[in-house]
Amino acid sequence: MEEARLEILAEICRRFNQNEVKYVVCGAFASKLHGVEEAAKQLRPTRDYDYIIEGSRENVKRIKNALKNLFTEIEELKGDDFEKYTTIQVIEEKDNLALDLIVRMWGVDYDKAIEDAVMIEFIGVKAPIISINNLLEMKKDSFRPQDRFDTYWLIRIKEQK
Repeated sequence: MEEARLEILAEICRRFNQNEVKYVVCGAFASKLHGVEEAAKQLRPTRDYDYIIEGSRENVKRIKNALKNLFTEIEELKGDDFEKYTTIQVIEEKDNLALDLIVRMWGVDYDKAIEDAVMIEFIGVKAPIISINNLLEMKKDSFRPQDRFDTYWLIRIKEQK
């Protein structure tokens, strides 16, 4: 799987906005948009696009409509999947895209994430980005080195504000 690109993140957000999807950008791209790369003075690589979503059947329908021409596998997503699973990964092999749709992680769900999300504009699209506090909440107990990297720099960024 190749490196995820900001242009694709923007395209997904643009489609979500057009289809009124209830979402918040989280994960590595949220860290990047909060300034982790600038603070660390190094790249923060990632291979996927992470979103906290509201898991209702109606929102799943909107997600499927928004992504139908970008992720062919999105058609397999069912309206009640988020009643059984907290995270679903959708892979588009032909374009090496990985999309993580998350309804809850470490106590952070859509309602909590949207409450203090920050609207950030990038590449011509405005999107709700998870707050530093909620991002830290999602990453604090992770054992993954990239999450520990993000946590270290997000704390430094938060201290400077």
